[in-house]
Amino acid sequence: MSDPHFHVLEPARNRNGEDALVPFLLGARHAPVTISASDVARVDAHRLQILLVAQKQWAREKLPFRLTEANDSFRAGLERLGLAPDHFDKDQTS
Repeated sequence: MSDPHFHVLEPARNRNGEDALVPFLLGARHAPVTISASDVARVDAHRLQILLVAQKQWAREKLPFRLTEANDSFRAGLERLGLAPDHFDKDQTS
């Protein structure tokens, strides 16, 4: 198995829509990933959709997809958008 790829989410997505998460995920395809949410100040629906699609893709490929260090702002954003605040805490390797 490849070495894990690591990414730290920015506090918020740029207003122009660009998010460094997308190129990171494209470059990390077919390898384990760990994404830190320690700096997140706001989660919007677009970023959450990217994370959920990636989570499913990595699960389909039976590769680890871990979101770590979810702070209170990140958890509150998940809840505001209809997910359990611990959604990404579950083991994502199967």
